[in-house]
Amino acid sequence: MAERTIHVTGKGMLRLAPDLIGLTLSTSASDADYAQAVQTAEQSSACIAQTIAKTIGPDHIRSAGVRVEPRYESVTENGVQTRRRTGYTATHRLKAEFPADPALFADVLKALSDSGASPELSVEYTLAHAEKARRRAAALAVRDAKKRAEALAAAAGVKLGSVRTVESGGHGAFPAVRAMAMRANDLSELAPEEIEIAEEVTVVFDID
Repeated sequence: MAERTIHVTGKGMLRLAPDLIGLTLSTSASDADYAQAVQTAEQSSACIAQTIAKTIGPDHIRSAGVRVEPRYESVTENGVQTRRRTGYTATHRLKAEFPADPALFADVLKALSDSGASPELSVEYTLAHAEKARRRAAALAVRDAKKRAEALAAAAGVKLGSVRTVESGGHGAFPAVRAMAMRANDLSELAPEEIEIAEEVTVVFDID
């Protein structure tokens, strides 16, 4: 005897205002000497860390590592063009995380601008409790699946029974990420877009 079940897919979605800013600051230095390139990049990065620590505190800043790449130039010798290494470029990255307050962010950018530093910036707006938001979205997905199943059961003239299985069909979170110049004169440019949290579940119901 065939099993009497209803299979449905439910979807849940939340749109939430981000409450954290993740700021990546990258500084680069080039030199013919490997060690000197690294030292210069690290020194510049340390100055930047000290500058923004005055606004958000040192506990919200950490080093994200150094990347070193060789530099080359093209030369022609005896009619043959070749590449010759001329030195190295070291890039040191800092990560800073602080509340998603446009006024506070503006203060950070102003401190950097006043110090004369000009790191490459990348900004990511995120949620402090992303996992909690995903659970909320999953609950909405299960609720949506039940509504769909009830509608199908009513259309088929049967009675919906208990849940047999629930499977997660995947999830997604879409933070706002952008590269930006150090402008602090317009707070509207610093206001983040909402983050979308989506969950999908597949639920199997028995038919009584």
